[in-house]
Amino acid sequence: MRKSIFTVSILVLALSLIFSAGTFAQQNLDQKEVTEKVTLNFWETLEAPLDEGILDPLIKKFQAKYPKITVERTHSGSVEDLRQNAQTAYMGGKGPDVVWSPFDHVGPFSIMGIAQPLDKLMSEEMKNKYIDSALPGMSLHGKTYGVPVTMGNHLMLMYNKNIVDEAPKTWPELIEVAKENTVDKDGDGLMDKYGLVYNLNEPFWWVAFHGGLGGWVFDEEYNPTLNTEPTVDALKFVHDLKYKHQIVPKESSYDIADSLFKEGNAAFIINGVWALGGYQENENIDLGVAPIPKFKETGKYGQPMTSGYGLIMFSDLPEQKQIAVIKFIDFMTSTAAQELFVENNFLPSNKQAYGLPQIQNDPIMRGSARQLRLGRPMPIVPEMRGIWDAIRPALQSVMSDDLAPEAAAEQIQKQAEKNIKSMQ
Repeated sequence: MRKSIFTVSILVLALSLIFSAGTFAQQNLDQKEVTEKVTLNFWETLEAPLDEGILDPLIKKFQAKYPKITVERTHSGSVEDLRQNAQTAYMGGKGPDVVWSPFDHVGPFSIMGIAQPLDKLMSEEMKNKYIDSALPGMSLHGKTYGVPVTMGNHLMLMYNKNIVDEAPKTWPELIEVAKENTVDKDGDGLMDKYGLVYNLNEPFWWVAFHGGLGGWVFDEEYNPTLNTEPTVDALKFVHDLKYKHQIVPKESSYDIADSLFKEGNAAFIINGVWALGGYQENENIDLGVAPIPKFKETGKYGQPMTSGYGLIMFSDLPEQKQIAVIKFIDFMTSTAAQELFVENNFLPSNKQAYGLPQIQNDPIMRGSARQLRLGRPMPIVPEMRGIWDAIRPALQSVMSDDLAPEAAAEQIQKQAEKNIKSMQ
């Protein structure tokens, strides 16, 4: 009898410990209150006037909402300065509590143990307020190390409405329209106007085709997955744009493509969100924006890689500071706060913010937002450099007609594996 009672007691104790551990593991700090005065050291890299025009007003409102929290903002110069200075300060026992960083800082910060995993600190309600590609963009090996505030850095299809009325929805439609607008105006045997221009030999552009055709660069363990049918299909596709359909220039770097579009000598360009301002101000362009068209083979739109900037909490903070940081992140990604970023042409991470009139009533912002949500977060592992360096020479050889797509896919895979092995 005593043995039975003892066994039951141990079982009850074990269950209570499991319950307590589970309760502790999911802390939901956004739903807790700061009970003592806290000063947050916040480092950022936003350039003027965005630092004073966006951050300072938001920080003032945040402190008014949470009077026990004081935010001390430090501008850290360049992105690289922030990474190096934050690492050095942390190792010296000082430094920031929370930083404004590009997504790829998650890699080095997490490897060094600087970044605090946030999965168990945020409630499901908080996690669910972001668009699908937001939190995965700052996640690594199954852990979320940051929360995006702004999203973007993505490619999209842009077109000159002085030349074409609207953007085709599929690639066969675009190719047909592009052929009509690839012309030799003066009869000298050289094309003066092109249907489509983009940076032909740069992998960042090629992966948008690769993704749309069903490919991806890694498996779940971050092993390269490039000797595949989608890789071959994507290499054939870009080769055909140049040699079969002849709608792109024979040679087209970023600068050549950009110049042709600005001169009014290209109907369509695939370029990034960073180029929108210059095109909107150009007198030769009446700009339209749309997703990279659908591929008939998959029914999927072009899938560019996406990234952005977000907030990373540093590790080993006391609980009161952790609560304060989570509340700061929650506030900075609220719909009201995100509206300030949208007004300055940043796309938000908060899904409700996509209903703001600044996006819905602006065809350029609306088109960019649509493409963003069709994209996929760029892997933030260091091995991504090995992928880029493997794709580039093989892609160049395909586009110079020196290497067959099937052989190129094999070469890319082998070189990616070699590059990553040498990095490890």
